[in-house]
Amino acid sequence: FQDLYLCYCGYARCKPLHSYGPAVRPNYLLHYIIEGRGIFQINGATYALGAGEGFLIEPNKQTFYQADAQEPWSYLWIGFDGSSAESCLRIIGLDSERLIFRCRDERGRLKELVEEMLCHNNMNAQTDFILQSLLCAFFAQLLEGMDSKYNRLSQTDRENLYVHKAVEFIRNNYADGITVNDV
Repeated sequence: FQDLYLCYCGYARCKPLHSYGPAVRPNYLLHYIIEGRGIFQINGATYALGAGEGFLIEPNKQTFYQADAQEPWSYLWIGFDGSSAESCLRIIGLDSERLIFRCRDERGRLKELVEEMLCHNNMNAQTDFILQSLLCAFFAQLLEGMDSKYNRLSQTDRENLYVHKAVEFIRNNYADGITVNDV
């Protein structure tokens, strides 16, 4: 899985003022806050975040984050990478200009998915497929719960998605005598 793959994941209930950084990561890292509060800092900006919100850390960007003193956060995280990681994030509505998001997850499905990922830590082909499916399910769940203002595709991204789907259809059906109307 070179297009998109899970690097690591986890869950933490932080102690007051627990912090991480300043640090730079080699891959993408998404944090989703389950409860509590904290701050996230990048490029001189500070974001105060709480339950139901999250933040994206891009590769090779210096960041810092810290749990609140009175109401420290609990959060989950997934680290991922691949040649399609950036385009997957754009579909969700995240990029260098939109690193903060809000997501409704009343049933706690995001945490369940991360817990299931953590159960599959042995290295074999079956586990690789299971982790890939769980990563895709995580993104689907995230997209379902996000505010629609965040996950709107730009016109260019929408057009690229249509072109990609058309090329995929042609590859899968060229032997069946397809027509331009079929595409």
